[in-house]
Amino acid sequence: MVDQAIYSRSVTVLKQFTSATRGDFQIVYEPGFTTPWDRLPINRYYGFITDLRVKVRVSSIPEKELPTFEVEQSRTERLTAVRDLEWAGHRYELGLYMQASGTGILHIASISLLNRQPYYHVNLLPYFTDNSLINLASDARILARIENAGYGFLAGLDEVVIFGSVKEEVTTLPEDARQISYCQSYSQTVGTSSIQLLPPNPNRLQATFVNHHPSNKIWLNYGNSATAGSGLALMPAGGSYEINLTNPYSGLISAVGSGSGTTVSYMECV
Repeated sequence: MVDQAIYSRSVTVLKQFTSATRGDFQIVYEPGFTTPWDRLPINRYYGFITDLRVKVRVSSIPEKELPTFEVEQSRTERLTAVRDLEWAGHRYELGLYMQASGTGILHIASISLLNRQPYYHVNLLPYFTDNSLINLASDARILARIENAGYGFLAGLDEVVIFGSVKEEVTTLPEDARQISYCQSYSQTVGTSSIQLLPPNPNRLQATFVNHHPSNKIWLNYGNSATAGSGLALMPAGGSYEINLTNPYSGLISAVGSGSGTTVSYMECV
């Protein structure tokens, strides 16, 4: 029985909003795809957002003054003053959104963006979860945009930057990939007529081709006949091509040169 394997990687979140972005949506984070170099089927990761913050640097609206509390003020009055500091008067707003497959873009929360010189930070994790990280499925993403709260959009040197860290993971059943056990090297002279370099080989794991001629080109073809000017070009003086795990091919390979006496060396591994 083959155990499941977990592959992971770290991703940095970095998204900037300026006067140029106005109220357009920007994708803050969505899980990425695996690549052929991961030796995995093409899948999308799922993400664990461990840190997500926003830096606010706004100077195009009047600066907010901190409220002055009197000893005799009630708790309700103080809370009202703090609320008014955030949500009354000149401000911009940062809207936070989420989207998943089968749903539209849904609003999650809004952050008040104030003029507090020189800048300040806000932790965004509590707006999405009570836990220490956001667990984002492979079909979901987080978006954000600057919203007009009655005072327009960012202007001048205003800047809002969302930044953070994500640990991406994907769970898969790894393939029992065969390892190379033997390689055979060859060398042939290629002319202006097509020749066969390698016959079909279902066990082929790798094949590498190198052009050693100082000025002539070589063209490879997957099939029984190569044509000058078409196919995979090996440039003069060391041009090369390799068949491997990322681009497997087990069929016949032919070659033709741009002139006579063109030497190609190659190696096939099984």
